[in-house]
Amino acid sequence: MYNFNNYLSELSENSGVPFKIIKNDGTIIFHSTEEIEKAISRSILFGNEKVNLILDNRFEICTSLLKYSIESKFKEIYDLREQLIIDILEGKGVNMDALYGAFPFLNNKCTLFIISVEKNKYEALNILKESYNDQEFTAIIYKNYIVILGNFDEILDHARGIKELIFSNLYVKPYISYSYLSEGIENLKEIFENSVMCINLGKKYGLKSTIYNSESLLFEKIVYNINDNMKKEIFNKFNDKLIKFDNEMINTIQELMNCGLNISEAAKKLYIHRNTLIYRLDKIQKDTGYDIRDFKQATIFTIAFLIWKENNNEY
Repeated sequence: MYNFNNYLSELSENSGVPFKIIKNDGTIIFHSTEEIEKAISRSILFGNEKVNLILDNRFEICTSLLKYSIESKFKEIYDLREQLIIDILEGKGVNMDALYGAFPFLNNKCTLFIISVEKNKYEALNILKESYNDQEFTAIIYKNYIVILGNFDEILDHARGIKELIFSNLYVKPYISYSYLSEGIENLKEIFENSVMCINLGKKYGLKSTIYNSESLLFEKIVYNINDNMKKEIFNKFNDKLIKFDNEMINTIQELMNCGLNISEAAKKLYIHRNTLIYRLDKIQKDTGYDIRDFKQATIFTIAFLIWKENNNEY
């Protein structure tokens, strides 16, 4: 645990107090060489995790000081570990041996989750730490985002679980972007920036989904990078037409795009008959001149719709 056990050994030896530290599931974190005869137990905190400090009742008077020393050292080491991740995120040079010593699981290919919530960031962080207590991972707050690094199977399922966990406990809508670090931790800064961009694009364009992977918003990135003059021209061409649509029609367009222009799937998601959706598409074609059942026309219309939404945040 990043030199922590060495500290505990020295503390036990120098104080003359044998003790051991055990997790609630029985896992032994530390055990001094001397046996404990008449044991007493006290709860101490390792970050957000409660563990048990076991020592002989002869040294009960030392409990408070021992607890303070152990908890303070753990926090100090945790802060050093956290700083290693921050340094990589900021593109600073990091001693990789120290990094992998602090986070052995980073030797394996791991996953990055970036989570954005409008409020209660620290509450959300604590909820996630408590829920993933048995998982090899680290979680910090960096630049107003919750950053999680760890080894996860079924990454999308975890993203959905994180979303549900935060919403059900705090009633805030999280935006989540995830990336698989296939090339190791060294390019974390670039992947973090790309993940943040996905979240910002999701908010900017009012996308229904709030979970994105690093490659899922390529089309939106292309639209975002269209030069301002072209955006203005497209917006002016479509604004008068799109602004006349009510929320039902806007939602229809959005859902059809989310379903890859699949009419049957979109109708199912909208809880309407397929013929009702076709009627709405006919109306869109009549009012805008674009048939979004045609690939080329749909592409132009989608670009225009995203630019229009970028300028009409209420949608």
